[in-house]
Amino acid sequence: MTMHVRLRIAAVVAAFVLVVGFLLGVRSRSSGGYEPYRGPLASPGTPAAKAGTTRRVALNTDPADYPRLKALGYDLVDVKPDDSLVAGVPEGMQALLWVGNFTCGDFELDYEAFTRAVLRFGRDPRVYGWYLSDEPNSGECPHVAREIRRRADYIRGHAPGQVSFISLTDWPMKPVAPASVGVDLVGLDPYPCKGSAQTREECNIDAIDRMVRMADDAGIPRRKVAPVFQTFGQGCSQGDKQYWLPTVDQLRAILARWDRLAPRPPLEVSYSWGRQKEWACPSLSDASGGAHPDLQSVMKARNTRR
Repeated sequence: MTMHVRLRIAAVVAAFVLVVGFLLGVRSRSSGGYEPYRGPLASPGTPAAKAGTTRRVALNTDPADYPRLKALGYDLVDVKPDDSLVAGVPEGMQALLWVGNFTCGDFELDYEAFTRAVLRFGRDPRVYGWYLSDEPNSGECPHVAREIRRRADYIRGHAPGQVSFISLTDWPMKPVAPASVGVDLVGLDPYPCKGSAQTREECNIDAIDRMVRMADDAGIPRRKVAPVFQTFGQGCSQGDKQYWLPTVDQLRAILARWDRLAPRPPLEVSYSWGRQKEWACPSLSDASGGAHPDLQSVMKARNTRR
């Protein structure tokens, strides 16, 4: 082989490597560096509640939404601990009171105001429970776990029959597991339709197994797990652009996987009903057919089945 031929081959190889590298870089940037989970699956779960006793809430709602939510089979609404807001909860529904924080942020109520709220609503039959924290990041802020513990203990002593609830993502879970902080229920929020704000053919359904395995490893009993369903995208959000609104078939696949891992849980959460400027747009309130998939009909069929 002549030197000229070797140089031409080397140039072709170098060009090919550059093209492949460019395409991989574009792919990585377009998905935000997201890599789908392809690891071991979680073991099947056993029913945690009696048939027909699962409670259901769609987050980020307003009083004007309540009739529609009730028609879709939701029986909880999230509100702040305010007399007028609790009074506005329709008959046949109850309130999940938001008093929490997000990751390492401040709590909605300082501890003194929180205890006053518990004394005010702790025996109110219109109240189902207390949402104490959304995705607490105990790795970066260990004090959050201590504060959740303090508040869960107070609820246990002053709000008999009401539940304490937190929602977790893939931060360290063991410091905020029920055995550590004393909460009754733990939401898990893997969102499988990730990697783009535009609809793709497949969601990474196995991401649900990944988070359930994390919860298992942290000692969180399956009977205390509350699945959080992805009913949002970010096609019209002004912040993140990492998630797309599931199609009807994709949402059904999400629900089927949760039915395998946490059948008949005590609580199911749909995130989100209402739009959130940075995080959730479009949302379940948009998803009634036409411009968006009819996810409302899917959730109604699930919520109202007997």
